[in-house]
Amino acid sequence: MNQSMAIDDLVSVAQAEAMGELDAPMMAIVLSSDQSYDLPINSLETDADKARWGLILRAAREHVEADAVAVLYPAWTTIRRKPAEDETVSEQSASEDDAQDDDNGPIDTLFVQLHTRDRIYWRGFEQIRDPRHQRIIGFRRIKALSTDYDRDNAPSVAAWLSTLFEPLPDEGEETAVDRELADLLEEPEVSAALYPRQMRSLH
Repeated sequence: MNQSMAIDDLVSVAQAEAMGELDAPMMAIVLSSDQSYDLPINSLETDADKARWGLILRAAREHVEADAVAVLYPAWTTIRRKPAEDETVSEQSASEDDAQDDDNGPIDTLFVQLHTRDRIYWRGFEQIRDPRHQRIIGFRRIKALSTDYDRDNAPSVAAWLSTLFEPLPDEGEETAVDRELADLLEEPEVSAALYPRQMRSLH
């Protein structure tokens, strides 16, 4: 798999999924050589949620022998916008003051991660919203949030995905994790996602 091409494609998919929405969907895409399968991630609020979704994605990846897994999700960053140099507070109305406070607040961000066997690719984008309706109308690349890591050196924020490419047990040995992964394949989110997109569109 050409990772540079894959991350560009994933960015396009992530942005297309978010355009026109009030909130970008949190989702994962399991990328195999023949098919790509998408999984809507419902919640990552607790450690239990993260552990469960980490196992689900690993189960899906192993089931289709995928080369990579992408994770797309919105987040608020601690990076803040800098006010424009020509802006003066004294000339602004109260409502404009509120808007200015918002402009200096945390940036509403869409993250795209591509996880391969050896590396993790991060891309971060500010979500630009229509001021009136607050729907997402575009994206601005945040270079400080766009980087690549060797899997062993990935930041802890991605730790819940650390088992995606762990070695399988020796042939013939079944572990508790194997049984848990097998059970997870039966869950509706996974079974629906592993059904090819072309076939799903016929039903």
